[in-house]
Amino acid sequence: MTRYRLAADIGGTFTDVVLFDKQTGQYNAEKVPTTVKNLSDGVLSGINRMVQDFNEVDFFVHGTTVGLNAFLERKGANMALIVTSGFRDLYEIGRANRSEIYNIQYRQPDPLIKRRHVYEVEERILVDGKIDMPLNYESLQNVINEIAEKDYDSVSVCLLHSYKNPEHERLIKQKIKEQLPEMSVSLSHEVVREWREYERTSTTVINAYIAPIVENYLSKFESEIDNRGLDRDLYIMQSNGGVMTSEIAKNKPIQTLLSGPVGGTMGSLTLGQQTANENLICVDMGGTSFDVSMVINGDPDVTSEANIEKFPILSPMVNMHTIGAGGGSIAWIEGGGLRVGPHSAGATPGPACYGNGGTEATVTDANLILGRIDADGFLGGKMKLDWNAAYEAIEKIAIKLDLSVVETAEGICDIANAKMADAIRTLTVTKGIDPRDFSLVAFGRAGPMHSMLIADHLDINRILIPTVAGTFSAWGMLQTDIRHDDVRNYVSFLENSDFSKIEDLYNDMEREAEIVLNQQNIGKEDIQFTRLVDLRYVGQEYTVTVPLVDGKIESNSINRLTELFNNTHQNIYGHSNPEGAVEVVNLRIVGLGKLENEENIQSSDKVLGSPEPIRRKAVVWNNKEIETPVYSTNDLAFGHIVSGPTIIESSTSTIVVPEYYTVNVDRFGNLEVIRRNEK
Repeated sequence: MTRYRLAADIGGTFTDVVLFDKQTGQYNAEKVPTTVKNLSDGVLSGINRMVQDFNEVDFFVHGTTVGLNAFLERKGANMALIVTSGFRDLYEIGRANRSEIYNIQYRQPDPLIKRRHVYEVEERILVDGKIDMPLNYESLQNVINEIAEKDYDSVSVCLLHSYKNPEHERLIKQKIKEQLPEMSVSLSHEVVREWREYERTSTTVINAYIAPIVENYLSKFESEIDNRGLDRDLYIMQSNGGVMTSEIAKNKPIQTLLSGPVGGTMGSLTLGQQTANENLICVDMGGTSFDVSMVINGDPDVTSEANIEKFPILSPMVNMHTIGAGGGSIAWIEGGGLRVGPHSAGATPGPACYGNGGTEATVTDANLILGRIDADGFLGGKMKLDWNAAYEAIEKIAIKLDLSVVETAEGICDIANAKMADAIRTLTVTKGIDPRDFSLVAFGRAGPMHSMLIADHLDINRILIPTVAGTFSAWGMLQTDIRHDDVRNYVSFLENSDFSKIEDLYNDMEREAEIVLNQQNIGKEDIQFTRLVDLRYVGQEYTVTVPLVDGKIESNSINRLTELFNNTHQNIYGHSNPEGAVEVVNLRIVGLGKLENEENIQSSDKVLGSPEPIRRKAVVWNNKEIETPVYSTNDLAFGHIVSGPTIIESSTSTIVVPEYYTVNVDRFGNLEVIRRNEK
């Protein structure tokens, strides 16, 4: 009998595994060091601590950074690109715009593929989808022969206007597979079916760049868990906030780029529903990075276009901003000033206090010196920290700065907190959003440790810390459903649109989405579709995505759709043009396949009285050492109230509560932290 639901999230320093036991209704979590040489070893190590028989696992979802790491580290596949004759330089030229117009040292990123690996085939499809020049099979065969000779691992195909008519791309893939059956082939119309040739090519190239790496990892991991007795599908977290089976992920690996961090956003969505908070700033601080995302009006902030490492990607993704600021971020000196990050000590050797050979001071070492984390109680006592090694690492910097070790440790944390607050401003203040109108959700191993200190920079008065904060991204993966997105290009003045044609395009997308969801064992009764449309004012280049009014574009719904677009444009950009003509650009659908999700078990009764601290210890607050009570989350229950300054420890994270903050425990075991006005 199956009884467990599993989730695993690989981070830069630790791998998190969360287990839900359907018989007891309890969640269990494990954090194990990430095994850099073979990432699956860390996942299996964490699972083996909780599950002995894989036959008892009913559902397993995995967040993997394999594709993202290959992309960021430029360790992707050896690949070729096939384009329409005459457009060989399209990818390298890209766009003429400079994203940083005042940076005189700005440089465009080096292309993922050199010009000598770009091949042309004779064919031409017009903007309306009509074939102007049939595919020349002789030119295609010459290209296939060169690809075979040069031993490529992957091929991307991006033909002009294939988003309108993909016939030639399909024929090319068919011919390649006939002669090179093991070759990974990415077609632009399968990866992203919308216009803008450079962006579509960039997206397809990235998909092809990581495809063999993701395919190889997932195949090996599937083999490992199959050998251990798992006879169910392996699910992979997507960048858009849903999940998909590993078979679908192998075909569209670009959707795994933000696979791990997005789990925390979806968990925050559930947390917001539990605590009646619709507007959330979600921050995930681990050992290597600090990730910021948002939930706005009860929905995750999903964008249809993103930039990673200055490369455009046309694919639905949770809007996320990431900086190199984590527990392992290294402190260093430049020009006589203290700097923190973006370089990280990672999992190996890790911070100096881990005792694995690290000698450089990190944020984790600073927190240990300040007394915020405990050398003997780290990760619930499963890992002992070397206080002397941390002291020696920070002392080397302190001497150069002519500061005490404690002052330097506080400086390291202060700089890290300021950088993280700036990362939040990037997604809020720079877009006209006031962070004071939001609650801050803090998770990851180090998120709760810094959350209130970050909130001070932004005047945020409410912080939510989930009961499973240290492994929250993995927990959030268990709260998601299968998701499939699709898009079709349709350009017309809104009022002059062919409503029948639009309805046909939506129906086509929904039929195709239903097939994909059926392949993932989702019945028709468990499928829900949402229709959206990309609109813009005539003369604009970029669009705003809004949901359809009543699910259709009809003559009697145009006024309401236009009003919704105007309001959305006003909210995003601070201005609108209600008198301006509106244009349709793209039609979109989101297909959700409902999965079995478990609710947290609520506490039975509200507890009266105050909890007792497990000990007291010296902690540095504003350069003053204060005897501070330390509580365990195991002793906190619904109704308990704790006031700062205090430290709260769990098996996967540490919560640092400064003065003027009050912690309330809700019925789900989550901590709601309120900043008191007397500060």
